[in-house]
Amino acid sequence: MSNITDTRELGRDDPSQATVDARPRASAASGRYAFGRSTLEVNRGIWHLRAREAGYRETGLAIGRLLAAADYPAVRVFGSKRARFAVRLLYAATKRHFARVRIPERYLEELKGYAEGAGLPYETLFFMNFVFDILKKYGFHCSSVAFAERGATLVGRNTDLIPWIAKAAIKWFPPVLLDVSVPGTLRYAHVTPGLFLGVLGGFNERGIAMMSHQIAATKEEAVPGNLATPLLQRMILEQATDMAHAESVIRANPVQRCISDLVTSDAEGTSCIYEITPASIKATRADRPFMCCATHFEDKELSLLQRHETTISQRRLALMNQLAAAAQPEPDKVIAILRNSDNGLAHKKSGCSPTNEGTYQSIVFDVSGGRIFVSNGARLPVSLTGAYEEFALDDE
Repeated sequence: MSNITDTRELGRDDPSQATVDARPRASAASGRYAFGRSTLEVNRGIWHLRAREAGYRETGLAIGRLLAAADYPAVRVFGSKRARFAVRLLYAATKRHFARVRIPERYLEELKGYAEGAGLPYETLFFMNFVFDILKKYGFHCSSVAFAERGATLVGRNTDLIPWIAKAAIKWFPPVLLDVSVPGTLRYAHVTPGLFLGVLGGFNERGIAMMSHQIAATKEEAVPGNLATPLLQRMILEQATDMAHAESVIRANPVQRCISDLVTSDAEGTSCIYEITPASIKATRADRPFMCCATHFEDKELSLLQRHETTISQRRLALMNQLAAAAQPEPDKVIAILRNSDNGLAHKKSGCSPTNEGTYQSIVFDVSGGRIFVSNGARLPVSLTGAYEEFALDDE
């Protein structure tokens, strides 16, 4: 675990202590911050936030307050008058579309806590969190590999973006390792852009790991009343105790857009890919110790929803399967898969290699060992430009 040298305590009764300096800074200073029962440690490019509050609203408040106090870049940029005005216009233009998206009240309460804690408009955070289901041309292009053996389960993930978006994201949304426990739910950890409620990939205290993948360029019809897509992954981690439970959560909560979720169980030593549309779900269970997932549907029926050829994603998946077949379930071996660029670094609509010029996050979850390895790269692709910092989750 990285050593922290600076400690600051934020009192709940003194709002002035949460004031954010709006002046640009090259990078956040290393330090330790505390609010309520939650803490944030910033060091070596990674923001490690541990949230332990009494409910969703309180959790959002603590996270927002801590990120603001530590001068998280996105808090600064979206706190500016220009950014607020721009988001206000975008929200007004798209507001009618959000009415079809189901968002459980507990997550809206948490978002209100984020807004209060970070000192940002609620509408700004609402738009940032749920526009994924409205502007479907843009999104995450990801690659994941899971090794599932009882007591030796590791999952690796690269999160890719369109390169011009990735350049902005790496500047304003450095990785936050978020370890969350809300009473009545399972404790889980994931790596996320700050200020986001949803989950891209992580694992929970029962050894259930989940990695999500946007299926690129699809022509699905949105279904009014379906769940906001990024929240499904969070609900899996908050609730699922085994593979059957994870599947029940998926089937009970149809979402707004096409995704594939790679779910792995440490206790059961197995993985399954759920290919999900707003109207259907197809499951493919692992027939070997590893399983890889990219950004296209493998199912023939569901593949008809894709607007364009998926050759690029298929090449990436084939390379990952080849690499995984020759690898051992060890952190450095999984990192080597994520860093591979044998098919080239180019990112044209998507990347042909696990590492490409749009790779914005690179993470390994040692589910059995309770460890997380996060690249701290400050330039793209982060899998090649950064060191993988190791974090051990403490026992509770």
